[in-house]
Amino acid sequence: MNKLTLNILPYMASCFLLLGSGCSDEQPTLVVAEGTPLTITAEIGASVSPASRAASSGDYDLGAFRTSDQINVTCSRNSTLLASSGYTLGSDNAWTASGDGLGFLPAVVYRASFPIGYDGIQANQEKPADFLKSNYLRTPEVPVSGAEVNFTGSNAFVHENAKLTLKFTGANALPAFSRMTVQASGLRTGDNVTQSINMLRPAASEYIWCSVIYPRATETEIAITVTDSYGITYKAAVQCSMAKGTSYTYTLKLRNNTLVPVGPAEIKDWTVSGRHNGDFDPV
Repeated sequence: MNKLTLNILPYMASCFLLLGSGCSDEQPTLVVAEGTPLTITAEIGASVSPASRAASSGDYDLGAFRTSDQINVTCSRNSTLLASSGYTLGSDNAWTASGDGLGFLPAVVYRASFPIGYDGIQANQEKPADFLKSNYLRTPEVPVSGAEVNFTGSNAFVHENAKLTLKFTGANALPAFSRMTVQASGLRTGDNVTQSINMLRPAASEYIWCSVIYPRATETEIAITVTDSYGITYKAAVQCSMAKGTSYTYTLKLRNNTLVPVGPAEIKDWTVSGRHNGDFDPV
């Protein structure tokens, strides 16, 4: 019996070798080394442009990131911030870290925001730069298993505030407006105090004004004051629910020196398709 067992052992050993060789074609799992520099891809939600495609510098509404735009990327574990770094979009559509940048870490989430140093909605948004300062964008928290972080698709940047647009019919009969001001409770911060915003006019040839407003998520009356080039003021009021990531467009006309809203508000998600394109009723 012992002799038989000994004779079988070489064959068993050969079988194990064959089985082992049969598995040798499988590729081993590649493990990303801790600290490997991150590669960032980013886009703004519902963008029709490829990820990280640089937009026109005149895109005040920021439907896509532009060359030289900077985002801030944070790294957290269990809600504790571990590190953060700025990244700048180059002309090659690649995001380059400021300084050493962030490296891969296991069991963490990454999140990005724009603009760097966002400090709230500006009271004066008459210049595109001040509108952009107010236009806060942020991504959800994104877990990763490697050194690539994709702030795209369902993880793309979205608008954290709301947008208000006023457009006027009968442009040929309208006086030259010099300033458009809106006023409401919590218009910039959500606090229960009256706050005002001077609005941006994207194109001097068009009777359209817009501003970033705080997402109070509460039905709010917004007072509108229009000043013409002679210092004459015209007033109106509209109701707005001020929901996050939503664009509200109100059409008004001047009737007997009084501003009158025309029809219901046009309410859309604040996306590329909802951005200003210069269209308005010229009648």
